[in-house]
Amino acid sequence: MHYVALYWAVMARGGALDLEMTAIAVAISVVVGVLAAIGKLYGGKLLAAIITGYVEVIRGLPPILQLFIIYFGLSQFQINLSPFAAGLLWLILYGIGYAVEIFRAGIAAVAEGQGEAADALGMTRAQGLRRVILPQAWVIMLPSLMTFLVLQVKNTTLLYLVGVADIMYQARLGTSATEQPAIMYGMAAVAYLVINLTLSRLGGVLERRVEASR
Repeated sequence: MHYVALYWAVMARGGALDLEMTAIAVAISVVVGVLAAIGKLYGGKLLAAIITGYVEVIRGLPPILQLFIIYFGLSQFQINLSPFAAGLLWLILYGIGYAVEIFRAGIAAVAEGQGEAADALGMTRAQGLRRVILPQAWVIMLPSLMTFLVLQVKNTTLLYLVGVADIMYQARLGTSATEQPAIMYGMAAVAYLVINLTLSRLGGVLERRVEASR
């Protein structure tokens, strides 16, 4: 119990950093992801091919390799990113690859007649997307977006490998100082469970409210 009391505040700071990076990365990934998804669906074959290629690369390469390319690989070209900047950049680039497909699938799942109705009302394609398609797609995509949010929190567990002072980094330092790996990594497990279960519960509440408002 002594070690728990001593290191819990440190773990909490690591958790706050994880949440900060996740929030920034998810926000940017969602904005870029929805624009890229629209480009893939409506932007022509060349743009669709470029976006598809990006998604395939992100999904085809191991996450840890992507992180190492950004942090270690770029330094060979005198692009020296701090651990925080490299970790955040990777989370964003990785997140975009998944957000694109979430939004593409959500938009494609809206009945084709909805777009035709928007056209019949004299809306431009942009207006139809904003006023008709995306509001309906949002409801469809919400469960996948919440899963994506939890996935990004889990992805932060890799960032300690490049020196980001997150939960795993603090657990590793605590293990070195105390020689109590079961306690330190057990605390890390509890911290991640609290974060992810809380996010899952909030997602469930949000889904029910959205369904009730339809």
